[in-house]
Amino acid sequence: MEKENKTPKTNQKPETTFVEKEITYYWLNSDIELTLDEKIKNIQSYMINETGRGKSEEEKDKIYKQAQDLWQDYRKELTNSKYNFYLNRPQYNFLTTLLLTKIEYDVNTVFIGIELSDLLVSMKEKNNYKNDEDLILYQVTPTQLTYIYHLISTYKIKGLTKESYQFSEILRKIGAMSKIISYYDMINKNLSEDIQTWVLTFDENVSFDKLEQMKEEQKEEETKEEPKEE
Repeated sequence: MEKENKTPKTNQKPETTFVEKEITYYWLNSDIELTLDEKIKNIQSYMINETGRGKSEEEKDKIYKQAQDLWQDYRKELTNSKYNFYLNRPQYNFLTTLLLTKIEYDVNTVFIGIELSDLLVSMKEKNNYKNDEDLILYQVTPTQLTYIYHLISTYKIKGLTKESYQFSEILRKIGAMSKIISYYDMINKNLSEDIQTWVLTFDENVSFDKLEQMKEEQKEEETKEEPKEE
């Protein structure tokens, strides 16, 4: 009997930009986004176009290893990617004061705070605001962003003060970046699982429905990229 493996479609890609005062800002630099997307396509294309059916065990091992190498390359790029944390002066002052002087650290959080020391130093070096409205970009890793949220998420503010709005804006920005990080993390997890299932299709009696889905999506992308006749 033919075995089947059905995998749901990946989540829709979240917005990677936002507009403020008619200026477009990027949560993730477009070159990094393009690189990640291309590496995803390369892995999917490889699984679509390569098969170990009818080949020797040595050949199958080489095909599998190449897929793993492509995935590891994507994973490395994902790990090294940095996100753009835009803050105006009030937001910067609120966040850094919160982390440096207001939060009460305990045995579970003090080392997380220390891990952010280098980031806070680099943020201070870039702190050259000329007014309260302009945004300055601070690059953060997914780990640093997670640490920041973990530390500030339990902080409480009394009343709807200016600090409340600054706090909410910081949380909103962290949320927007976290959606992008989660999107690429989920793809990373899915690709790892897809490769393991794809390898099983080297056996004639095993099928993988998601390969057909990938083929359809690849055709749609190719159709979009084709130049329109004038």
